[in-house]
Amino acid sequence: MSIILQPLTCSSCGAPLKSRERDRMLICEHCGSLSLFSGGKTDKVSFAIAKPTVESESPLFYVPFWVVNADIGVSHEKISGGGISRAICGQKQMRGNRDFYICAADAIPEEFSRVWNMDLTVNQPQFTLIPEFKDGSRIVLTMDSETAKNNAEFIFLRYETEIPGTLQELEYDFSVNSTKVLYLPAYKKPTSYQLGV
Repeated sequence: MSIILQPLTCSSCGAPLKSRERDRMLICEHCGSLSLFSGGKTDKVSFAIAKPTVESESPLFYVPFWVVNADIGVSHEKISGGGISRAICGQKQMRGNRDFYICAADAIPEEFSRVWNMDLTVNQPQFTLIPEFKDGSRIVLTMDSETAKNNAEFIFLRYETEIPGTLQELEYDFSVNSTKVLYLPAYKKPTSYQLGV
């Protein structure tokens, strides 16, 4: 049996890269740029870092999220017993162009990441961006972009089934336009996690 090992190189400068365990985002020690490891090779990736807007005494770290931009078109929807409730409550609909936020770090327990994903996706927040991971450490990114795209569609479907009424039929088109990585500041509390935005 023979194994061929291919060295990973920086997508910006070509320098060799070292990998942290399971981290799909590799930082170049030579030029400082980040490369995405996917499909056995490294590629450039669009990423941004959000500035903390909440202060805390707890340690600051940056959680990676895939931001999946998609167009959603619903051609047919049949709801039993909830149409009026949706209108009265002013329930937001996921239609048209929207960003879906998918926590991409296994280090964050699902009980927190699941809530963050839905809250960020429904509320579509704006962030002030910063050029570096200031005063905190970067959490390992463990999810690939294809999984994030699937999770984005799942968030849409979950939202449709959880709002008032019983969803009986749904015909829709979910078209992904782009993906990028956004690091959001967060704090680890003794028994919980808190986003810092």
